[in-house]
Amino acid sequence: MLSPEFNIVVGMAGPDAVAVSVSGDLDPDAFGRLRAVLNGILRAGHRRVVVDLARIGAVDGSTREMLTKLSKRLRAQGGDMVVHWSPTFQATA
Repeated sequence: MLSPEFNIVVGMAGPDAVAVSVSGDLDPDAFGRLRAVLNGILRAGHRRVVVDLARIGAVDGSTREMLTKLSKRLRAQGGDMVVHWSPTFQATA
């Protein structure tokens, strides 16, 4: 079941960058939604992505690993991904 507090907003951040703002609890279902959104952005040909995670409480290792892999994939294609973490970022195992 999807967490009612989880939300993803996608929009343009300038002429060539996509902004992805995430809020709420990043449970396994929400993680799958975020991964699908980010992969869709890359499949659509976008090469500059800004991910705002400032409004989520905790990030587990699988989320960090997924973001690292996508960032490497973008860089290999001449793009870039910037991730904005919460000032109170809390990593979980």
